[in-house]
Amino acid sequence: MLGKRRVGWALRLLALDATTLAGCFLLAYGLRRVLAGPFGRETTTPLLWNLWLLGPILPLWLGLLALLGGYGVRWLDRSRARLAGQVSVIGVLLLTTVLFLARVEEIYRSLLVFFTAASAVGLWAERRLVQGWLLRRRRDGRWLRHALVVGPEAGVARLIRALEQYPEAGWAVVGWVGMDGPEPERGVEGVRCLGALSDLPDLLQGQRVVDEVFFAVPRDRLDELADALQACEHLGVEARVQVDLYRPAHARPFVEELFGLPFYGFSPHPTREWALFLKRLGDLGGAVVLLGATLPLLVLIGLGIRAASPGPALFRQERAGLRGRRFTMLKLRTMVVGAEERRAELEPLNEMMAAPVFKMRDDPRVTPLGRVLRRTSLDELPQLWNVLTGDMSLVGPRPLPVYEASRIKGAQRRRFAMRPGITGLWQVSGRSSVEFAEWMRLDLEYVDRWSLGLDLRILAQTIAAVLRGRGAY
Repeated sequence: MLGKRRVGWALRLLALDATTLAGCFLLAYGLRRVLAGPFGRETTTPLLWNLWLLGPILPLWLGLLALLGGYGVRWLDRSRARLAGQVSVIGVLLLTTVLFLARVEEIYRSLLVFFTAASAVGLWAERRLVQGWLLRRRRDGRWLRHALVVGPEAGVARLIRALEQYPEAGWAVVGWVGMDGPEPERGVEGVRCLGALSDLPDLLQGQRVVDEVFFAVPRDRLDELADALQACEHLGVEARVQVDLYRPAHARPFVEELFGLPFYGFSPHPTREWALFLKRLGDLGGAVVLLGATLPLLVLIGLGIRAASPGPALFRQERAGLRGRRFTMLKLRTMVVGAEERRAELEPLNEMMAAPVFKMRDDPRVTPLGRVLRRTSLDELPQLWNVLTGDMSLVGPRPLPVYEASRIKGAQRRRFAMRPGITGLWQVSGRSSVEFAEWMRLDLEYVDRWSLGLDLRILAQTIAAVLRGRGAY
C-alpha cells in the first residue's frame, strides 16, 4: 500500500470499485423493471439501451472516490458510510446536471434514484468486505511481506510503530537487528532482536523468509551501511533506508534521480503531478464553460461601465503570481480612472494599517456601479481569461499587486508556492472582513492541505459566499 506497493493495491481497488458500480447499475435496472408493473409505470427499455450510462457513471464515481480519499494512504481510517454516501450523492447531482445540459431526456429518473441508493450501499459493503479480508489474511499470516528492521532501539521502535499503522500494507516485522551487538533478550514493540549488523548476510540466507530490510540508522552512521546494502543486493532482498535528515515543518520530501544522480528534495508545494494536471484540466474546462456562459453578461456590464463613468471597461494591473512571477490581471473597472494615483492620499484611512495591503470600506474612488459589481463579485469574471492563459487558477491564494507582494516577507511568502486563484479559503471565510494575519494563515493552510477535493469544496462554498456578499467591499 505504501511506496511502490500502493500503486498496485490502488489499481486492484479501482477495478473492484468499477465492478461493484457496474453490478449496482444492473441491480438498479432490475429494481426499476420489477417495480414498473405494480406502480403502473410503462415498460422499461431493454438493458442494452441503458448501458451507455455506465460511460459517464464509472469515471465520475471513481474520480469522486479518488478526490475524497478513497484510494489514499489512510483509506481504511475513513468512514465507509460517509465516503460511499458522499460519492453517490455528489455523483448523481453532477450526472444529472451533465445530462440536463446535454439535453438527454431518454432516461428514467427512477433508474438514477435506484442506482444512487444501490451504489451507496454497494460501495459501503464492498469496502467493509475488503477491510475484513485484509485483516483476516494478516491474522492468518498470508499476503504478508516479512521485514527486518535495522538500527538502534529508538529508531527501530519508531519505524515498527509506523508500519503497524497501515495493516493493509501487509508488512510483518519478523525481527530487528542492532547496530553494534546482539541483544537477544531485548524486545522492541514485541519484536525480538536477531543479532548485529554484521550478522545481516547470514540472517538473509537462513531459514527465515525476509522480503525487505528497513534501515532506521542515524545520519552519522549511514557510512556503515555499505556492506549491508551490498548484501541485500546480492541476495535479492529489497532495502529501504530511512533518511534521517533535517525536515522542514511543511515542505514535502521527495526522492528522484536527476542527471544520473540521486537527490532527496523538499517541495513547499504539492508534488502529486497527476493531481496538479487534473487541477489544470479542471481550470481550462471551467474557464471555457464560464466564459461562454457569461460572455453576453460581460458585454452588457462593460457597456454599463462605459456609460456610467468615463474610461475603459477593463482594469489591468500587474500582479504577483506563481513564485512571484508578474502578470497582468484583468478585472471589470469598479473605480474612477486614475484611482491608483490617488492611493497615497488615502493611505492614512487604510483599515489594515499594520499590513502591507490596502483595504478601505468606503473607498471614494469606487463608482456606484462598481460597488454593485464588487458586492456580487462580477468584477472578477474577466480573470477567467487569466485562468486560460495559465497565470491563474480557479482556486488558489489571491494574487496581490506587485507593490503589496514585495512587502510580504518571511514564512508568509510560501503562499506564492501555488498558482493564484479567483477564489480561495480567504474569499469563502469573509474576504475583506478577515484580518491580514488570518488571511495569510488561510493561504498557507490552503498550500499545505491542498487537494482536488478541497478545491471542489471551496468552489461550492464560493457560490454561497457570493450570494451572501459577506466581506465584499
